[in-house]
Amino acid sequence: MSSHEEHSETPELNETAPQSRGRGSETAINDPAVPLVGDGVVPRWLIGVIFFGLFWSGAYLFSYSGGFSADVFDYLPKFGPLTSGPQSAPDPKVIGKALFSQNCVTCHQATGQGLPGQYPPLAGSEIVLGDASNRMIAIVLKGLQGPVTVKGQSFNNSMQAWEGQYTDAQLAAILTYVRSDWGNNAPPIPPEAVKQMRDELKDRKEQWTFAEVMKLPGKDVAKAGGSAQQAANKPAPGASPAASASPAGSASPSPQQK
Repeated sequence: MSSHEEHSETPELNETAPQSRGRGSETAINDPAVPLVGDGVVPRWLIGVIFFGLFWSGAYLFSYSGGFSADVFDYLPKFGPLTSGPQSAPDPKVIGKALFSQNCVTCHQATGQGLPGQYPPLAGSEIVLGDASNRMIAIVLKGLQGPVTVKGQSFNNSMQAWEGQYTDAQLAAILTYVRSDWGNNAPPIPPEAVKQMRDELKDRKEQWTFAEVMKLPGKDVAKAGGSAQQAANKPAPGASPAASASPAGSASPSPQQK
């Protein structure tokens, strides 16, 4: 065989080789057992894992976020017992601070100083520290609207009613915290006092005005048993005696009985 014939046969071999590889690739592509890129179905178990991860993340944030407040770290979960042994009662002040940071801090601020002209301060407030604790509880239960005077300063805005959002124990914890922080030093509010006021005001549907609140007979329901001690004649801390004087104090004595 001549060299010319050898060279003429070589291209024929080279032309057939790629054809065989092409047929093999086409066979692999048409094979139903070989999945195509982007043509697969997402397994159901993977979808389930993803949704479980999202649910777990939401539950974790709900339990440990502390209301996403910078000054509160709520490390205790809100569900399930922590230990099998006897547990001490939680501190109402700790619970109250966490609840306050979730809803009240926007208006009254973390410092308890409120916002000038809009929301009154809680630090040093005569409503918060006064003996007429029934008025403070009434405000929290039913809300407040219109002009308010606290510590000699005027404020005008609206506060929603919280009776539907919180239980008696939760409202008592919030008020106990408010009466004990930012330099405040007043007795705690028991849940029984909140329940007593909730029952007394169950038929009221409207928010209070400040004038209506101040017309309520002052009584210190924070004391044991919710005693109806009249507090209208006792000046609140920081309030002037003239502002708390009762008109009844100037009444003339009754005539002698015959």
